[in-house]
Amino acid sequence: MNRIRVIGSTEEYERVYREGSDFMATLPGHVRHKLLRSQREPAVYFSVAEWTDAESYRRMCEVPKVREIFDQVSDIIELENHECLIAYQGE
Repeated sequence: MNRIRVIGSTEEYERVYREGSDFMATLPGHVRHKLLRSQREPAVYFSVAEWTDAESYRRMCEVPKVREIFDQVSDIIELENHECLIAYQGE
């Protein structure tokens, strides 16, 4: 899960996020991605990515194309990365 504060164009960030998400969907172990936007703070987003296992996630982090895509917005975002475990999941 990532908490992202956009300090530039939110439209540009969302475009790049879609590009990155579409690419990551082609990688082994990818389950799904969601991008949530705060209603209270519209410049704050939460990116929730689900992977089948931690190793698949870590392999994705090393793929040069992923870095290349997200480097397009590295100067307009402040990123907090959080690797998480499910504490509870409802139906």
